[in-house]
Amino acid sequence: MSAHSFGIVLAVAALVMFSANILLIKQASLRVGLDLGFLLSVGVNLLFCSVLLAGQLLLSGTGIGWSWPAVLLFLLGGACSTYLGRWFFFEAVVRMGSAKASLFQVSSPGFAALIAWVALDETLSPPRLGAIGFTILGLAVIGYVPGMFGRAERAGPAPAPQGWSSRLKGSTLMLGAGGSMAYAMGTVVRGAAIRDWNQPVAGALLGAVAGLLLYLVFNPAIRSVPASLRAADRRGVLLFVACGVVTISAQICSIWSLRYIEVALSNLITLSTPLLVIPAGYLLLAQKEVLSARTWIGGAMVLAGVAALTLTR
Repeated sequence: MSAHSFGIVLAVAALVMFSANILLIKQASLRVGLDLGFLLSVGVNLLFCSVLLAGQLLLSGTGIGWSWPAVLLFLLGGACSTYLGRWFFFEAVVRMGSAKASLFQVSSPGFAALIAWVALDETLSPPRLGAIGFTILGLAVIGYVPGMFGRAERAGPAPAPQGWSSRLKGSTLMLGAGGSMAYAMGTVVRGAAIRDWNQPVAGALLGAVAGLLLYLVFNPAIRSVPASLRAADRRGVLLFVACGVVTISAQICSIWSLRYIEVALSNLITLSTPLLVIPAGYLLLAQKEVLSARTWIGGAMVLAGVAALTLTR
């Protein structure tokens, strides 16, 4: 298997796990609050990745080397993806649903391609740029529902003014765009880091550390976590633990793929989650969404676009 093909396989594995995580979040959030769920997920990221790194060191019998520039980039990538991206996305899944939240992520590959072009000097041929645009369009076709971005009608008096945090959480546009940009920036800096220091497990661990530290610093309710955990629904806790295992495994595969393929290609594949989330939600979770002709057409467009992007140069 060529290096390029291996990178594609890693990105597809990340796609499957990220899609599974979306479905897990939606079910877990019905039982456990997002604040506690976020902490559980990131905490499990850290623990599970530590175990994997210890196993890697034990089996290899050698060290992992060290590169301070790459370490700093991996920490920045964790701040963008593990903390900011996940915070935006957790809020979006709960407030918009898994399908609509996934739809907002379709712009992330475009952002990633632009940032990688500026920061990493990654250039894409016109056919590959066209393939990216065609795939993004296909993802939008899959997830779009007429009227899904319309304003809800208000009954009664206007609500009292809210703070910036509440307004941010209430804005589907800000939640979606914020998560998309954060994930794109995280992918680009991790791509730069893995090409300098080929340690995907250590890189994912550093990202988990950065995400957890930021959560502890910016969450004023951290002292209530022990009591909340004791009172939390056990099944919900286990679901968020599963989220942690799945997301860190997906991040490792995603980071590793950046060693072998372009940032834009890796990001496009790993974030094509509507291709799997919508059918899986319909088949596994008995959701009411009908798999319309638009869903099938969009799915075909995504597959064609990814295939074209993979095969062309």
